[in-house]
Amino acid sequence: MKALFIVGFWNSGTTLLVDILRKHPDLVLKKARYKPNLEELTIKKILKKLGTDFWDFKRYEEVVTNGFDNYKEPLFSESQENRFLKKFKWHFGVRNNKMLLLKNPWLFYFYGFINQTFRSYDLKKIVILRSGYSQTVSKDYWLRDSSFDNETHLIRRAIFWRKSVERFFETWYNDDNCLTIRYENLCEEPGKVTEKVCIFLGLSYEPLKNNIPNAIENRMSKWNDLDEELKGKVANEIEEIQKKLDTYFPV
Repeated sequence: MKALFIVGFWNSGTTLLVDILRKHPDLVLKKARYKPNLEELTIKKILKKLGTDFWDFKRYEEVVTNGFDNYKEPLFSESQENRFLKKFKWHFGVRNNKMLLLKNPWLFYFYGFINQTFRSYDLKKIVILRSGYSQTVSKDYWLRDSSFDNETHLIRRAIFWRKSVERFFETWYNDDNCLTIRYENLCEEPGKVTEKVCIFLGLSYEPLKNNIPNAIENRMSKWNDLDEELKGKVANEIEEIQKKLDTYFPV
């Protein structure tokens, strides 16, 4: 089966890209209208039946302390793998002349699992990455956790983002079947980025070119409004890996 997996850190533009690509006649999105997280919930359900699940990062404490060293991706036996794929195909199967379009940010952390479990698939992968500055403060998540003071939670989010991008360079970056795009470029030039995606997938851009949205604002307002002292503390945590990201994938 042909499939495209779109993954990335949460709020990085995966939904935006899917909303554009879903209009392509050769791509099939298995998504219920009133269940925006159908893909995540379904895969989670299959994993649980096989005794595992997506990782629970809680409040990033383990990642902040030890990175991802103590997180192990699912390692299935042959029979478990066959059961997983059977259930996956039942939920997400498409006709041979179509390509499955699947979005799941959680799979950003399951690189090895994807390559092992779906090795018989004609599989393409797209990773979307966003600036760590806007990512750290996105949707004010750092203000919503009463377990820590706001500043502590903000810095933990910054460290989690940094270590996630470091993990990306150790995994996805080295994969020839993976295309990496920047959220900022998708917002500014959605047509140009979409055409690049179509070339990567071996699909015609023609069916999409008249349905490309206008440029979208890259929301930096929350970062711009942040206290200067807090900006400096976030920058201390992510500046080095942010520079690497900007060098390899410029905006």
